[in-house]
Amino acid sequence: MGYLVLSLVLATIGNISVKFSSGFQRLFPSVTSFVFFGACLYFLTMSVQTIEIGIAYAIWSGVSIMATTLFGILLFNERASSKKFLFISFIILGIVIIK
Repeated sequence: MGYLVLSLVLATIGNISVKFSSGFQRLFPSVTSFVFFGACLYFLTMSVQTIEIGIAYAIWSGVSIMATTLFGILLFNERASSKKFLFISFIILGIVIIK
């Protein structure tokens, strides 16, 4: 499970780097996004050695969506709405049910 958590952290940082890259127009955030995504995939691959791939990917995608949305709201002043949080809650509920 540790590899999956590390993969989630790296994916979230990679997603934030993509936003900072301004469409891959800024060099450092562009390069860091590829580095973080590469490391993220490595650790996701390591995690599926001990966790079912369907479970690992469901957790990875759901938590990644949730974390990226929250950081978008906090760092980039993206719109927060009850509708957005409701549907993110459905994603999290789905992960809990599938697990």
